[in-house]
Amino acid sequence: MQISNKIAQRWNSIGKSIFSEMTSLAKLHNAINLGQGFPDFYGPSKVIESISKQVLTCHNQYSPSHGEAQLRTEVSFFVEKTTGVIYDPENEITITNGATEAIFSAINAFVNPGDKVLVFEPAFDSYYQAIANAGGQVVPVKLHAPDTPIGVRGGGWTIDWSEFDAACAGGIQLAIFNSPHNPTGKVFSEEELDRIATKLLKKNAIILCDEVYENLVYEPSNHISMCSIPKIQHLVVRISSAAKTFGFTSLKIGWVCAPHNLTEAIRIVHQATVFCSSAFIQLGIAEAMSDHKWLYGYLKEQKEQYFIKRNFLKSILERAGYIVGNTQGTFFITANYENLAGDISDLTYAKQLMETNRIATIPLSSFYKQPPKSLPWIRFAFCKKEETLRAVADLFLNP
Repeated sequence: MQISNKIAQRWNSIGKSIFSEMTSLAKLHNAINLGQGFPDFYGPSKVIESISKQVLTCHNQYSPSHGEAQLRTEVSFFVEKTTGVIYDPENEITITNGATEAIFSAINAFVNPGDKVLVFEPAFDSYYQAIANAGGQVVPVKLHAPDTPIGVRGGGWTIDWSEFDAACAGGIQLAIFNSPHNPTGKVFSEEELDRIATKLLKKNAIILCDEVYENLVYEPSNHISMCSIPKIQHLVVRISSAAKTFGFTSLKIGWVCAPHNLTEAIRIVHQATVFCSSAFIQLGIAEAMSDHKWLYGYLKEQKEQYFIKRNFLKSILERAGYIVGNTQGTFFITANYENLAGDISDLTYAKQLMETNRIATIPLSSFYKQPPKSLPWIRFAFCKKEETLRAVADLFLNP
């Protein structure tokens, strides 16, 4: 795809999203889409009913730029319940147009041209886009794949701590930390969290914590938020999302929790970017979340259902000949195809799989600024109906 020579230089390296590309190909080949991370089933009716009621009854004008008070209050309660950390709804919580806008606003609030931004790779592509807009410099730290020597020793996607120390040595303005981790499904341990926090504290670096999959942790059973580490709390910007929490990706409501001084900076970018989010969606989500008994019952059931889906898809992939990574959280599985296709690129393999088996996936090389030379891994999403996953089993095992 040719990009106009009029485009600003900072966007030159950003092409069409791999998610849009693979979804378009999935439609072309009538393939089952296990690439893009969206459920193909309905989320909780309580949320939609609450939003529907608010469409007709709420003020339906601009919300306060930082979000409706009712939703900020419920987010504060929820974060305290799940992390033990109390954020003031008035001064430390901001409602955004999804987590992606929250990430964009936070990065552009704190990163100047030339500033170094640490990113653990593979990483979600929106990080790179926001860093490019701010003029920052990506400093990648690899999570080594399970089939590499470091990955084997670590029992999965693993940090080489000497590489991490070297990346931090040159000075870091901001670090992006994602746990549970997309695309690998890794959940960082308490020891890993403390080691990362200790180093970044010495650098006085802001830590942007993308925790949108916080409610989907299987092993260990509980998510540990970086914000719950006392020594680093003053530097943590915590981001999560109603879209992932409730399985409605079109809700596009996210939230940022951060100390007052950091929140003020984020709100400046937020108001300049979108100003505010839809009032009726915010108030509908707030109403649903205010039923705490329902909320925690729903989240427990949701995690149990995803645990079953994860195990089912994992068994299918292993029977089909893949080496499957250990998914501790999120709704993604990574799989190594080298035994099936040899040394071909992951993009080539993903396209072949679409054409031959009619299954869409995402090649992991798309999650890197500069991908490794050899990366025989692809990502599958298991946030799908039982019949969808059974259809995948038929396509893999009974072609």
